[in-house]
Amino acid sequence: MGESSAVDLAVWGKSRGLPAPYPLICHLLDAAAAVEALWDQYLAPGLRACVANELGTDEHHARQLLAYWAGLHDICKCMSCFQAQSDDGFGRLVGYESVDAEPTGHAFAAHVWLGQLLSGFGYKVGRVSSPAIRVAQLLGGHHGVFFSFNHREFGDPLGFLPALGKGAWEEQRHTIAGLVYELTGRPEAPPKISDAGAALACGLVILADWLVSQDVFLRERIDAGLPEHGGAEHLGRHLARSRAAAVKLLGEAGLGRLTFKQGDFADDFPFEPNDLQRSISERLPALVDGDPGLLLIMAPMGEGKTEAALHAGRLMGEAAGMPGFFIGLPTMATSDQMLRRVDDFRRRRTNGADSLTLLHGLAWLNSAYSPEGEGVNVLTGDPMATRWLRGSKRGLLANLAVGTIDQALLAVLRGRHNVLRMLGLVGKVLVVDEVHAYDSYMQGLLKALLEWLGALKVPVVLLSATLPVTVGRRLIEAYLKGTGARDLPVPQVTYPGWIYASLRGAEPVQVASRKRTLHVTTREVQLASDRSLERSAAVREILSPLIRDGGCAAVICNTVAEAQRTYQELAGWVQTAGSADGLVPSIGLLHSRFEAHRREQITSEMVSWFGKGDGGRRPRAAILIATQVIEQSLDLDFDLVVSDLAPIALLLQRAGRCQRHPEHDAERPEWAKNMMRLVVLTPVDDRGELAVPRGWPFVYPTALLRRTRDELAALPRGEVAIPVAIQGLVDRVYDENFGNETSPVTQEDVARLADEQTKDLYAQMAAIPAPGRVGDLSRLSGDEFVNEYSTRLGADSGRVVCCTVGVDGRPMLGDKPLPVVEAGGRAGRKWFTKEQVRLVMSNTIPVPGTWLRGLSADNAAPPAWADSPHLSNLVLVRMSGEQPSGPLGDRTLWLSEELGLSDFPPTAS
Repeated sequence: MGESSAVDLAVWGKSRGLPAPYPLICHLLDAAAAVEALWDQYLAPGLRACVANELGTDEHHARQLLAYWAGLHDICKCMSCFQAQSDDGFGRLVGYESVDAEPTGHAFAAHVWLGQLLSGFGYKVGRVSSPAIRVAQLLGGHHGVFFSFNHREFGDPLGFLPALGKGAWEEQRHTIAGLVYELTGRPEAPPKISDAGAALACGLVILADWLVSQDVFLRERIDAGLPEHGGAEHLGRHLARSRAAAVKLLGEAGLGRLTFKQGDFADDFPFEPNDLQRSISERLPALVDGDPGLLLIMAPMGEGKTEAALHAGRLMGEAAGMPGFFIGLPTMATSDQMLRRVDDFRRRRTNGADSLTLLHGLAWLNSAYSPEGEGVNVLTGDPMATRWLRGSKRGLLANLAVGTIDQALLAVLRGRHNVLRMLGLVGKVLVVDEVHAYDSYMQGLLKALLEWLGALKVPVVLLSATLPVTVGRRLIEAYLKGTGARDLPVPQVTYPGWIYASLRGAEPVQVASRKRTLHVTTREVQLASDRSLERSAAVREILSPLIRDGGCAAVICNTVAEAQRTYQELAGWVQTAGSADGLVPSIGLLHSRFEAHRREQITSEMVSWFGKGDGGRRPRAAILIATQVIEQSLDLDFDLVVSDLAPIALLLQRAGRCQRHPEHDAERPEWAKNMMRLVVLTPVDDRGELAVPRGWPFVYPTALLRRTRDELAALPRGEVAIPVAIQGLVDRVYDENFGNETSPVTQEDVARLADEQTKDLYAQMAAIPAPGRVGDLSRLSGDEFVNEYSTRLGADSGRVVCCTVGVDGRPMLGDKPLPVVEAGGRAGRKWFTKEQVRLVMSNTIPVPGTWLRGLSADNAAPPAWADSPHLSNLVLVRMSGEQPSGPLGDRTLWLSEELGLSDFPPTAS
């Protein structure tokens, strides 16, 4: 193309809230400069190499291309319907005609218009994956959603979309495109743009656009002075200033290059490695010196798998040029606990750009992460993450992140801005803890993610104590399929041990482990007339040694209601029995149905009671009644664990909380010394047959409960040899090849497998296509039907806020009125301060979706909440009385500090 003429600076790109309209060309050049800075200062070396490979070129050329494409992303704001949005309409523009056509969004207009433009710059045209069409689609998707492509729009964009406008509008767009091309170095068209390359390029453009669209940045640029003329010389100077400003902008956002201090395991942690950790430390370095791969660690509970993963992930990330972590966990509670451990590792082992984010729906309520919303670690006074990184959808861009696994799975769920999440994942190591904890639907999404990460050469670490061999093999195969090694045999992990799989092969490594014996006692308990489990008498008998001689025990129930009732029954008993014998145990209750602030308080207290390192807080006698919330990642130690019957993998996890820390062995009571003991309460009918309580099938498949019961009954002397017996137990219960003489098929087995296959099918429908099978980029966004899916299939739940009514009739939270009016706003939107939202959200309680049916007008939240992304879906329960109670639809709920939220009175027996 020839020398570009001058750009019209009156064509604006940003104006809302600014002292003056910001020229479109300036915004485009700002975005180009931001991409260059991100490439130079932020993207990990391995990620840069990956992007260049997916574009079929070298890193220097890839940098130029990405800057050029970012400089085109908003080019179709040069359009009548967009320019008319300014306060003076066309008052500033000369020579442009108003276009009488249906208005359209500028992103869709770019999708339509750019393909033909780029063909003039030498970009190949043909299939939907050809470079010209790919760039048009990826830039049209810079708002997070891709549009479908058809060749009619490419052949005649102005005829297909009249709103684009002819004459001066078309002339100006070509002038802008030509000048951006000149100023970004006239990059040659790429030979290819793969599916993954398009996704990552779009994610980078979105990131650059968000950075340079901040009001504070735009105001600084206006104050510094805008170009006086739209020629190449003046705009070149603007680009030079933008390049300098972009470096500062990245620093303020917390985006930089992370490195770790050199060293071995002894440098990573202030203790000697155990056999598992030593094996990885000594043997893994030679394996990672080549193609990136996946590490699966299978070892018993309490064997230091987290520390092994952090050490291994550091080695794998350094070898792949992708330092940093995202650590995905099953729940918000486990994520909160992991945050402190990763923060300790971060402060000791990183150099620069070490922002750490906590990623789940209530992360900003975590006092260690964000006290008063300021993101300062109360333990050290050190800021974990900048305010910008704590913004919506940005947390994965931090070099270090901890959160629920959902945050990673969203990268492969068809939906808005998934490519930005993918960009955040690709520059670091993915660590997935408690892999066994995810159902078939989430496993299906995880397989899709692993295939993408394998294709993009991202290191992965998977951790589990109780993962069925078949599941582990499928996850490894999904990763290897992404790398291109489709037929590489995957040997079985020899438990306990680990396996590193890459293009060079996979070889299991067995390790020694602390040998222990778990003594399992099954106690049959009959059902009451309402099909609830009458566990109280059995639990009292089991815990009687604790009343006499002290000790710490956990009682784990399968449902919240059962935990609440059990707590009530035991609380009265310990007072009576304990007073008679002179020892009254402390007693606690932990489940999900407390207010958020109360649950955090209880969790912290229980960790201080039963956690590692007593600090003088471990009680002489104490009982914790809990649900499944304590079976994963909470580092608690009990002398005895009593549990409802559950699938064997989860029973073993619960048993892992029994005598977990040797440092407490000396203080254990005589009845518990040298006796790691699990008591399983098994529900039976009058004939001694398994009888599942009414609420359990919604929690666990009946087939797994029955097969677990059978395996427990067959244990020799009621003993489980740890670690050698764990894998066999798990595999026999979860075996899919049953139906033989020793394991006859039942209708329950058929129903379980059908359910798992259905969930896997739904995962395939909800997930984006694998790299190489995308074609039209709109398949990354999905359609309206698919977008109804989430990362947790059938997660039918909601959140309520329990309030009282003040003397003036206003709803109250404690002594504070419920926020019902906006604190300020603009453009008709209602805004609440962070303190107001924090007050409400810290009092929210999760409830089953069935509780939210048939709601009344009294349950409606204040109308002003509808405009708040945090408050819009909340439901009110107005409570009154000495024992606060109130209606939620057609049911009555009670709230107490001890029980949390219940659907029965706290005084019920």
